[in-house]
Amino acid sequence: MNKKIIAIIFFSGLSILLFNSCGEEFVTKEFRNGVVDENFYQNATDAEQALTAVYDIIGQKGMYREAIMVLGDATSDDINELTGDSGDYGTFFRAASDYRWEPNNPFSSARWYDGYKGIFRANILLEKLPDIEMDEGLKARMAGEAKYLRALYYFNLVLAFVDVPFTTTVLTRDEYSELARTDQSIIYAQMEQDLTDAAAVLPIEASDPVGRATKGAATGLLSRIYLYQSKWQEAANAAKSVMDQGSYSLVGSEDFINLFNGSLENSVESVFEFQAVSEAPNFWAGSTENLYSIHWSPVIGWANWFSPSPGSYQQFEDGDIRRKASVLLVDADPPDFIDVDGDGVQEQFPSGNMNSSYFNGANTRKWLPEGKNMTQPNSFDVNYTILRYAEMYLNYAEAQNELGNTAEALTAVNMIRIRAQIPEFTSTNQGELRDLIREERRRELLFEGHRFFDLQRWGLAEEVLGPLGYVEGRHNYWPVPNAELDLMPNLTQYPQ
Repeated sequence: MNKKIIAIIFFSGLSILLFNSCGEEFVTKEFRNGVVDENFYQNATDAEQALTAVYDIIGQKGMYREAIMVLGDATSDDINELTGDSGDYGTFFRAASDYRWEPNNPFSSARWYDGYKGIFRANILLEKLPDIEMDEGLKARMAGEAKYLRALYYFNLVLAFVDVPFTTTVLTRDEYSELARTDQSIIYAQMEQDLTDAAAVLPIEASDPVGRATKGAATGLLSRIYLYQSKWQEAANAAKSVMDQGSYSLVGSEDFINLFNGSLENSVESVFEFQAVSEAPNFWAGSTENLYSIHWSPVIGWANWFSPSPGSYQQFEDGDIRRKASVLLVDADPPDFIDVDGDGVQEQFPSGNMNSSYFNGANTRKWLPEGKNMTQPNSFDVNYTILRYAEMYLNYAEAQNELGNTAEALTAVNMIRIRAQIPEFTSTNQGELRDLIREERRRELLFEGHRFFDLQRWGLAEEVLGPLGYVEGRHNYWPVPNAELDLMPNLTQYPQ
């Protein structure tokens, strides 16, 4: 079975939109030659195809192919503010990193449009499912998956835009135009309900094809969502539920690097992944689902858009295995080695046909396809891990520490440090441990799309990112695409 959930391109939107310039005869004529809303959603096969279309958004530009890294990492202190070139997307990548946030940035715009596309697809499936004659257990599972994905897409929208237009039903064109910003607390409440519903019906083990949502994925995302709202007890409970499930474990130290290079996809540490593929149809096509990491390939001259900041690698203690798995250093001692052409030979970085210069003498290593020819765009079919079991330990540690349960927090965070092969923390002082857990989260989840949003929720964005250009009250959210303001007169460019 192909690891990717194949995208079904039957969705062209509802065909019930009215075109005022057309005559009545055209508007009322019955359409018999293709798939429309009225002749679809008839059976389990139709429902499966519709659900596949909801999943397809995961690999789109605005979600986990590109925008997750630009909006979550390039805007943080882990990516050098000097990164990027003046060609093609480099301009917009640089703008994100420099806090020149405009409505036309293709990464933020894609987050908006892809997020709502996925929500629309989930809403219409959830509306149609009850009337489809099919196995009731299968129907419940599909509804759970759709709710999980709807929550995932709303979460990404709220991260980028804060109070966003909100609906859980399929709207007419006129109803859509009446939408305005909804307080994020209402949207978070719906996410919580969707994920609770999903966890109740989804299977513990992933079903075929690989990549479907599971009980652990729903509960794990729920833990993150509680954490973002400072609902500490709920966050701890959800993380512990995943930990107690028995389905996941941390991979060994020797395999940590393989979690991110395509060699150990859908592992015991993976809770939910974007299933990347090559040749779909090719890297540069709009519908491709290769990972974006070609843009920091060490063997392509222009691939310098995602350069590690000095702080991103200087934070690692001596012996921490995560440094070499995350960053390649020009002057590493002992040297770093990587196979960049797929011949099975590890070359010293940098040497041979590798680039001759790097920002800050470093290159991002996470998400590079180890053991493949990195000059070929379609080699970058590396899965992106959306939810990783290690995050559950970090969520649990943070939540328990905020609750004052420092012993439990210490045990959890030390599970991460033991695997990293560095000394365990010993402090049970709540303030000290808070700082240590936050530092550990940065190291463990480096370049996984978390850093900017973590700094925001901790109230540290202005302190840490201010010297880089961040302005509190201006960079808490991205501006919505200008075209949306024309479609929705009640929508404001920024939260009020």
